[in-house]
Amino acid sequence: MRPTHLVAIAIATYLLFLVTRFPAQFAYVFLQDRLPGLTLGELDGTVWQGTARSVVYNGIYAGSLDWNTRPLRMLLGELNSAIRLQGPIDSNADIGYSLTDILTIRNATVKARLADFGQFLPQLSIIAMEGDLSARIESLELQEENLVDIRGSVAIDNLFAGGLRLGDFTAEMSTDDDGIRKLVFASVGNDGLDVQGELLLNQQEQIVLDLLVRNPEHLGELAGLFRRFSSEEPDGNRFRWTGESSDLKKYL
Repeated sequence: MRPTHLVAIAIATYLLFLVTRFPAQFAYVFLQDRLPGLTLGELDGTVWQGTARSVVYNGIYAGSLDWNTRPLRMLLGELNSAIRLQGPIDSNADIGYSLTDILTIRNATVKARLADFGQFLPQLSIIAMEGDLSARIESLELQEENLVDIRGSVAIDNLFAGGLRLGDFTAEMSTDDDGIRKLVFASVGNDGLDVQGELLLNQQEQIVLDLLVRNPEHLGELAGLFRRFSSEEPDGNRFRWTGESSDLKKYL
């Protein structure tokens, strides 16, 4: 082997060593430009593998974060990392960010109380939603903050809204061949609101809600209001609504 080749290999090896030893602070600087509300404290480790013992988002404590980046995925044009968030929201996920600005989340699990979610989404706290949430996201894809694809499942146990117990619920998330993203949900058990329905996001970015409530009287003081805005059917009362996703984003 020529001496010049040996020198090139030595330089490449040294540069690779430097890159893999970049402290975690370098990754934090990168994130700050894209997530200005994020604050990471007590950083330890490197860009590729490390820990932030304190994660604060918009002034709210979110727990601790561990990450393990997969450098070989960069050969496919994607920065990919396995993360673990422990705190009010407990989550594991594989997160990727491509050169075409596509954010992907795979093999994710989430466990949290809805009251804790309400800290990050004040809209939930307005209606005082409480309950235990667990979710599994097989895949989720975002491009320019628009949901492109989603597949997974969600369960909410012991759901309360404004002091009213609604019961237990399950939901399945999917994307069909026409690109329509769906959330199909139903109640579980007989001691709460008896409901089934689906929430669709079509290719025109319109949201379509179709909701059937078999026992609207369970809504108590809100039963009359719900009946007024729904249509009566043999199985219960059906409520349909269509809106633009851009309008919904204004409130999230």
